[in-house]
Amino acid sequence: MNDSKAGHIALVCIVCLLLDQGSKWWASDNLVAWQMTSYLGDMVRIGYTENLGVFLSVGAGLSPGQRMVLFIGVVGLFLLALLSYMVKSRDLSKLQLTSLSLIFAGGIGNLLDRIFNHGAVIDFINLGVGSIRTGIFNIADVVILVGAMMIILCTPFQSAQLK
Repeated sequence: MNDSKAGHIALVCIVCLLLDQGSKWWASDNLVAWQMTSYLGDMVRIGYTENLGVFLSVGAGLSPGQRMVLFIGVVGLFLLALLSYMVKSRDLSKLQLTSLSLIFAGGIGNLLDRIFNHGAVIDFINLGVGSIRTGIFNIADVVILVGAMMIILCTPFQSAQLK
């Protein structure tokens, strides 16, 4: 691995983790649990919640031990494998490396929550119009989604350019 690749991964991770962990610290310090406040004509709602599950609370009903194995152990192993892939791969474009680094950083942000917050992830943002709303999420979730969308939308174009 060259220094520029390591620096790129580190920069993406540091920026994302500062935004994610800083916003979660702010939310836990300033928001009242389960009390949503509306902004922009109710398009944005902000309120502190803790999610024991993953996306849309899937798995929240599992036992604490099962959640620990799945959401800390398995996710931790996945993140280690992802980091190893990013470090060892010689053919990742800068865009692909950025995409994977975003996914990695978001995963680390939520993993840190689970480790230091009794297995729960801090969520505090909800978007929608009328009755059509997202689940409640955090900055790490946004970072993961952006990374995944970059891979889905941009990688086919890069592959076509290589041919």
